[in-house]
Amino acid sequence: MPETLSNHVNNTNSNSENKYKTDLENDESAPPLRRSAFRALVQDFGPIWFTWCMNAGALGLLTHQSPYQFHGLEIISTVFYVFDLTLFIVFSVIFILRFTIFRSSAYREIVSQQTELTLCACWPIAFLTLTSLTPVICSNAYWGRHAFTILGYVMWWSSATWSLLVLFWVFITLIRQHDANDRRLPTTIILPAVSVATVAVTGGSVVSLSYDVSPRLAVPVIVVSFMMVGIGILLGLMLSTYLFHAFLAQGWPAPAMTASTFILVGPMGQSAAALLQLGMAAREYGKFGGYNKGSFLTAEAAVVLETACVLIALILAGLGVIWSILAIYAMIERALQRKLFWTPGWNAIIFPMATLTTSMNLFAVEMDSPAFRVITVVLIIVLLFVFLLNLAFTIWKVVKGELLIVKEDWRGKKQLEERQKEK
Repeated sequence: MPETLSNHVNNTNSNSENKYKTDLENDESAPPLRRSAFRALVQDFGPIWFTWCMNAGALGLLTHQSPYQFHGLEIISTVFYVFDLTLFIVFSVIFILRFTIFRSSAYREIVSQQTELTLCACWPIAFLTLTSLTPVICSNAYWGRHAFTILGYVMWWSSATWSLLVLFWVFITLIRQHDANDRRLPTTIILPAVSVATVAVTGGSVVSLSYDVSPRLAVPVIVVSFMMVGIGILLGLMLSTYLFHAFLAQGWPAPAMTASTFILVGPMGQSAAALLQLGMAAREYGKFGGYNKGSFLTAEAAVVLETACVLIALILAGLGVIWSILAIYAMIERALQRKLFWTPGWNAIIFPMATLTTSMNLFAVEMDSPAFRVITVVLIIVLLFVFLLNLAFTIWKVVKGELLIVKEDWRGKKQLEERQKEK
């Protein structure tokens, strides 16, 4: 009897699904239920895929600057750089194609969803990782030198402008088109703040680690980067306060979005790393001393400035550690509840934690601390493991047709469901 009832239910569900597909196919005005692989790839391609570039670029920088080096580590860093560059080019072409082919509908789909809108900040952040890696790796190679230094310099000013434009566009769109009174804002709202903080740390990296950057070129980048890190810190603190209040009022995010709690680490870790890198650029790399104008842009002022940067960076990194512990606890709690499962949102773990790892590495340099060196290496190993885990799950989901290329179009289903409700 139970088997007969089960078969009846299954047959009923199957008949309903077949009727649903038939109705959709007969509705000429509705989008098709099935589509080609190319159309599926382009039409559904979202900015979240640029997190792969961000993560690869961050790991490339970490392995290149690791406090403990071995012969193959430089090769691993270069592999991450090439991987980052290749993905960025491919993903950018696909993302641009989405707006070229689908035009206003693609734009409406992006701006109507808060998560998709705020994730657009991932595109300039991904470009910023290339802005760091290109001069650091290529300008210091025997075949690169000053040409790639200038290329990195131009890329930095371009990415700084791009990040600010995206920041204004995202927040203005949120203010004009979205109401936050009756809904929970996504944790990704903090990404524009991470973007401008990334501009700052990238500026410090470009002027410090590129081949033969003159003080005349370096000082404007350092000054603007300090302004950028101020934006990153203040926006990050304000938005973190709002998100933390949401945690207190409503609990952790949904199980599928639990990993996104790591995003709160980003503004703190990146701002701390930016201050450390800029302070070192001003004093240790002699940019202020070489410029030597006024009362601020001098070697004497650089000594005080670097000390202040280290102190503020310690405060910010401490808050970043708190956020990371809370995020790890949230993941463990979901796992114990058997609600934890892999989603593309797990990519949110790597870049924020990489920013904190970068600050730990710079603390090791500033304090000549073996403890910070060991912490840095342990975090790099953990992040490499998470990156490979995400890569394995992503490939598996893509092969199964559940990710990136999903031929069944959700738009057709949604449109038919709305019409059936109207009837």
